[in-house]
Amino acid sequence: MSSSLAQLLTKFHQGTVLGPPTFDPKGYLPNVVVYPIFPATLHPDPPDMITLSDALSRGVKLNDTGLVGRVHIDNPLPTTILAGESEILMGQTQMRSMQYSCLVPGGRRASLPVNCVEEGRPTEYQAEFVDTDACPWSLRSFKMEQLAQRGETEQTAIWDQVEDFLHTANTSSKTKDLHAVFNRFSGEIGSIGDIFPHRPGQVGAICAVGPHLFLEVFGTPELLEDRYANLLHSALVEAIVYPGDAVLPSAQVAQFLPQLISVSRDSAIMQNRSLKGTGRTEAFNGQGITGSALASDGELVHLSAHQKCLGRSQPFTALRDDLIEQQSQWENDHSSFVKDLTQSYTRRRQRYENFKDDLAPVRNPDIQRGAVLPYDEMAIPTAGHNNAPPPPRPQPLSKGLHDFFLDLFRRP
Repeated sequence: MSSSLAQLLTKFHQGTVLGPPTFDPKGYLPNVVVYPIFPATLHPDPPDMITLSDALSRGVKLNDTGLVGRVHIDNPLPTTILAGESEILMGQTQMRSMQYSCLVPGGRRASLPVNCVEEGRPTEYQAEFVDTDACPWSLRSFKMEQLAQRGETEQTAIWDQVEDFLHTANTSSKTKDLHAVFNRFSGEIGSIGDIFPHRPGQVGAICAVGPHLFLEVFGTPELLEDRYANLLHSALVEAIVYPGDAVLPSAQVAQFLPQLISVSRDSAIMQNRSLKGTGRTEAFNGQGITGSALASDGELVHLSAHQKCLGRSQPFTALRDDLIEQQSQWENDHSSFVKDLTQSYTRRRQRYENFKDDLAPVRNPDIQRGAVLPYDEMAIPTAGHNNAPPPPRPQPLSKGLHDFFLDLFRRP
């Protein structure tokens, strides 16, 4: 049970404002409505944290370990990095997806939990990941559900999920590359994304896509802005792969966060020995809701959640007039709020950009002389220590070998 997580999410909910519905007024995309989430008040100081995608362009190294479920990160920057569960990791090796969100402090080496999302490509030991992109909600929700129920993800099930998504999207890939779906629909996703612009000070969004609600929130608006395109693309690809002419009404959207808070009271804590003490991620599942939340020092850093509302969506044509009225009414009622938030965030954003411009790798003499152990060894006890945890679980076989042995053992 995690009443502390529920209390944290309650505090967050009470300090936010749900924005107006944003949609395609022409009705060409009738199964998507996006609701921005704003902070009720904004602290004058920006965060001293950056996203993983930003960090990779500033000297941070992310390398393949040769193991399916683990990559190594070396952060030489004097600031913390957020590696979000919504990110796909790309480079000259097997593509991976973050299992859950993690914080990597400055000057730290660590191991990050990942899943393979490119079954047909081998791992390349020490190959670098050089970029990140969005992960579709179909896989994100599946991972979070497994984490909440089992405390870990099953790689063969992840591969099956990726294969099903590629099949539904009518997308072929020789290596069964999940990102191939984004490659196929990149033009369409880009043009659709212009309908849902980022708004100054925004910290998250609820995307209503057909009978589903997809929520992603960051603790600060700067991190949200740096990840906004990916937040949007993660949901829009679902709208394209699963087209329709219906969407959930605003009343259903307004109930999402309170229902999520109730479900979060029963959650599972994710364990990462090489990042112990740097934040805590908890996964939860129930009542059609699955999600995960990363918190640090009593503050929410990253929250993702999905709610299935099958049978509750309505034709967009029946909702359109109400959505237009709600949008107009919200803008009229919150004009002063929006103006003040925009001005406050503009000042903060400039300070944040100055902070990032000054970031540079710092040589750590402890690492150079071996005083800081690398990656997982920082937290793995040596032989003879009392109460040592069990060794890491074996990594799964590739799907091809898995199927081969199943077939072998089933033979009469």
